[in-house]
Amino acid sequence: MKQNTIWALILIIAVLETIAMGIIEDSANKNNNYYLLGIVIYTLVAYTLYEILKSGNVAVTNALWNATTVILVSLMGIFYFEEKFTIYQYIGLGFAVLAIIFIEMPTLKKIFKS
Repeated sequence: MKQNTIWALILIIAVLETIAMGIIEDSANKNNNYYLLGIVIYTLVAYTLYEILKSGNVAVTNALWNATTVILVSLMGIFYFEEKFTIYQYIGLGFAVLAIIFIEMPTLKKIFKS
């Protein structure tokens, strides 16, 4: 599997996980059964991760997935659930962005060298 495909799939599972997390959070706040839809979406996340790991590196895949999900879920919390972040939490989000940049540095060098 090509690196671009792996990155696209990682982005897809991060978005799916963010949606699932939002559904589960909303369901918990409203005390309804929509959390079941979140569980189904998590099943899609697990299957997509399985497909990525057939040809991807588990450590890099997991790091990129986690960092991307941290950013997306945090943005959802801030803008949709109106959660307030402290300066330290914003700094932590910045570190998540830096983690993605450093993990992907070899790829970024190739892109910007061309």
